[in-house]
Amino acid sequence: MATTKAVLIIGGSGFIGTHLALKLRESHKVFATYLSKPMRIPGVTFIPLDVGNRNWVKRIVYSSRPDVVIYAAGSSNLDWAEAHARDAERVHTGGPATVSNVADILQPRFIYLSNCYVFDGNKGNYHEGDIVLPSYSLGKVKVGGENFIRGKAMNHIIIRSSPLLGCGNGRNISFLDHLRMKLIRNERIELPVSEFHSFAFITSFIDFVAKMVDSGPKNKTLHYGGLTKLTHYELARKFAKRFSYNEDLIFQSQHTKRGSIEAEIADYSLNSSWVAENLKIKPLLLEECFDLLEKELVSSF
Repeated sequence: MATTKAVLIIGGSGFIGTHLALKLRESHKVFATYLSKPMRIPGVTFIPLDVGNRNWVKRIVYSSRPDVVIYAAGSSNLDWAEAHARDAERVHTGGPATVSNVADILQPRFIYLSNCYVFDGNKGNYHEGDIVLPSYSLGKVKVGGENFIRGKAMNHIIIRSSPLLGCGNGRNISFLDHLRMKLIRNERIELPVSEFHSFAFITSFIDFVAKMVDSGPKNKTLHYGGLTKLTHYELARKFAKRFSYNEDLIFQSQHTKRGSIEAEIADYSLNSSWVAENLKIKPLLLEECFDLLEKELVSSF
């Protein structure tokens, strides 16, 4: 009889980590780490962890003996990474290096979650083999994490995703959570038009990662994004229209990360054709994401 795989989620109390734990707990033995505030999810064992503490990392890895490690720790907020470059490097580059080194003797499958900011944003529609040239601190530390895992882990998958849309876990408030709350309160919202993204839905992304836990290629870098490319401002307007909020509350930011509102728009969209063709993972249109989100919102009431 096949044994149940043990999965260790580093960063299990975050937006992505919580969704992963909820998805995997029915079919796997799930251990999830948190930095300071644990979540409570039936069927999931939460463990405190600072990825900078090598001895504690070693203790957790050896006690959980994971078949699969998913590294989902750290904030993906651009402003935070710019303001706290050393902390960002510690969690996004040093953290996966420490966990991978410690777990090496167990030879687990290592899934490292990266993002679109490893690219420079000059052309968009990025394929897995395109040259990485990050302009933001977040992208630079993600490249550092990718490079270490690629060179060290014998059985790894690196998954780069576009920004993910979905409801937060009640503690980590998502972009859509913030947007909904402001629209409900009839508050003015200013959002940038400085970047194009191929936004993806969190549940579909989690399904993809879960599939990679049990199957899929080894030692590859994969992209996952949606099929609709737009700015945060355009996304918010479409969200408001779809869910019958007041679109007129949403305005373009007068200043962007690339300067004035007239500055050239960066394009960080990802091309997901490889996973669609070879793994039968379906990227979604924005309208399809909204359909799934509507079902989740209805079921939560």
